Order: sequence, then structure tokens, then C-alpha cells
Amino acid sequence: MKKFIMFIALLISLVFSNAIVNAGFSNDYFIDRVEIDGTVVKDSRFSFPDKTVAVERGEALPIDVWVGALNDIDNVRVEVSIRGYERGSIRYTSDIFELDQGTVPRIPLVLELPEDLDASETYTLVVDVSDKHNGIVEEFPLRVKEQRHLLNVLDVIFRPSSTVEAGRFLRTVVRVENLGAKTEDDIKVTVSIPELGVSTRDFIDELVSNEDEEDDEDQTSLSTNELVLQIPRDAKEGDYEVKVDVEFNRGSDVATVKKMVHVLGEGQREDETQTIISLDTTSQTLAENEEGTYRLTFANLGNERKLYSVEVLGAETWASLAVEPNFLSVGAGETGDLFVKVTPSEDASLGSKVFTLKVNANNKLVKEINLKAEVTEGGFSFGGVRNALEVIFAVLVVILIVLALVIAFRKVRGREEGPGIETNSEQTYY
Repeated sequence: MKKFIMFIALLISLVFSNAIVNAGFSNDYFIDRVEIDGTVVKDSRFSFPDKTVAVERGEALPIDVWVGALNDIDNVRVEVSIRGYERGSIRYTSDIFELDQGTVPRIPLVLELPEDLDASETYTLVVDVSDKHNGIVEEFPLRVKEQRHLLNVLDVIFRPSSTVEAGRFLRTVVRVENLGAKTEDDIKVTVSIPELGVSTRDFIDELVSNEDEEDDEDQTSLSTNELVLQIPRDAKEGDYEVKVDVEFNRGSDVATVKKMVHVLGEGQREDETQTIISLDTTSQTLAENEEGTYRLTFANLGNERKLYSVEVLGAETWASLAVEPNFLSVGAGETGDLFVKVTPSEDASLGSKVFTLKVNANNKLVKEINLKAEVTEGGFSFGGVRNALEVIFAVLVVILIVLALVIAFRKVRGREEGPGIETNSEQTYY
């Protein structure tokens, strides 16, 4: 009798199910009930109108499936998935379990909805119950909407790499995107290494939502300026956790990601006393598209020839760079010059820019030097005035040379003609 009742329940389920599709058939079990985030979308004992559950992207979606057993059956599993996600698969599969005839166990499952799942779209949630021989598939509509406030850490970039020497600087750029429905202002980004007790922070003024993006100036994702952390000199060699916290919605919400960096023990460096490095300037005012040059003079006080090179960090996002020459060979007791050329790009933001030169001798770090560039609008800068004065000076030199030649020519011509008779003198007769 019990088996007959279960069979009748299966027929009712097949007739009155609100699922879009019921593919496959099993004589051993059936899908008795389905709940999505606490909302019943199927119950074999009742008839449900078509119901679409609305969920938010970026959340863990609980799904409960009750499987009714018509017979004793082993090696059964339940899988839930979402169709239509273009960047991969969204699925969760239960452990294998066995069913005892006449029971209706609840199988809990959880789907992690990606934060970049397209919002304001209707997807298909697939519930698949199967064993070795057959299975049952049912589908339910699922409406995905965006959260009011949701920021995502799109990328974390370490410069020059995720390996840094103790006593040196770790530079981090964080890219943040707005996946929520509201524009976010005054976003605080904090980068820290809790184990070493160091942290730094920066702010992103505004990130608009996709719906509010109206022109080219409105952006849904932006990068921070370089956040600089100095690794303590006494830090032990090993792997350390870097924590990135993004605070938004007036500090009510925090998005956190964690990355790993490797710290090298303070290694052997080229002895700084063997090289003297001098600069003609540590700060310049540059207009957009105007090239500025920083000259480094190396004095090799050692007993052997050294090969010097310079790596520029922190300027590649707002300027084009050139180092001439790429390598400078300086003999013992000799000096040589190397030039770092920086040209702010047209879209570079105005204001003070700080960047760093890493100076190497024979592939070993000698020194890190911080330089400054004040970026101004095109049209006026000290460098532009200097160039204009140089042109004017050159023109004046040319004019003076021409005048000198004219005067000299006239003097030579006068000597060749000799003393002559005045042709314009007047005579008076009495």
C-alpha cells in the first residue's frame, strides 16, 4: 500500500509540477519538493503556479531538494546548476547517498553566485537527481538582480613582483569595480601585512553603477595610486599574507581579499661606498607631452669596472619612460652619466607625481632614489620657458654673427678703395 501511495505521488508530481522541463524517468525515486532560498517552488502534494525566485548576485544561494524513494536504491546524487553563465560553470553536487523505500530525505545544497553574473536577467536553475542507470532533471526560472551596494576587487598588482627583499618597498595597485546598483563615493582602500605590522591606504573618489554611467568621465572601475609598504629590515624570510580591505557605503560594507608575497632576507648588496651617485635635480615641473631629463652621474671608487643600470618604478601609469644608455660601463676611478627621460602623457592627471629609481651595479642593488615630477597643463612650465630662451639665445647669436660679418666686410672694402676725392664738395668762384 505504501508503495502504491508513493507511485500516486509521483504521478501528481509529473502532472502538476511547475518546473519547465522534466527530463528522464526513474522507477526508484522522484523529486518531491524543492526550496530556493526558503521559497517553495515545487511540492508534489500541491499545484504551484509558475514562480520565479529573485536572488542577488554575489551571495551563497541555499537550495533544498527532497527526494522520494519508491525502492531501495544506492549511489544517488543531486546536482544543481545555473545555465547561461558565460564565464564558466555554476554548479554544486551533493555526496553520494542511498535511498530507503518510503523515505523522503532532504538534500541541502548551496550555489555560490558569482559577483559578475549579469544582473536583471532570468536564468535557468537545473535540479538533476541521478544514479548509475537513469535520472530526473527539472528546471526552474531564477531572476538575478544586483545588490544596492557591492564593490569587487578586480585585481591586485604587486610591483615589481610578489617577491620583495627585507628593508625594501612593496608597491601595490588595487583595481576596484562597482557591481552594485548605487554610485559609491569616498572608497577607502587599505593594504596591510598584519604579521609585519605595516599598512597604508588610498582613496577612490567615485565609482558609478552601470545604470548611472552616462559619459566617458563616469567609470565603473578604477585603480588606486601606488600604495607603498616598506618591509622591515628585520623581517624573516618567508611567505606573508597581504590583506586588501575596500571600505564603502560610508564604512558600512567591506570587501576583503588576501594575497601572498614572499619576503627575502636582507641579501648581500653592492657596497654603496664603492659608488657615488649624484643627480642634477630630484624634482622637475613638466607639462603634458614635455620631456624631462634627470641626469645621474656615477663615480666608481672601486678597483674594478662596474656595469650600472637603472629601473624606473611608479611612473609607467602616467608617463612614457626612457633610460639612456640602458647600461653604463664605468672603469675603476672613472665617472659616467646616465639619463632618465620622463614624458607625461596627455591623459596624465595633474599634480605631484613620485616615482623611484632602482640603481643596480653588476646586477646588484646599490640604491633606491625617489624623484618627483610636478605635472602641469600644456602651455607653460619652467622647462618650456627654458627651451624658448635657448631658441631666442641661438637666434641672437646668429644675428650677432651676421652683424659682425657685415661690419668686417665694410672695413675691408673701405681699405681697398683708399683715400679718394670727395665728389660732393662744393667750389665757390669770386
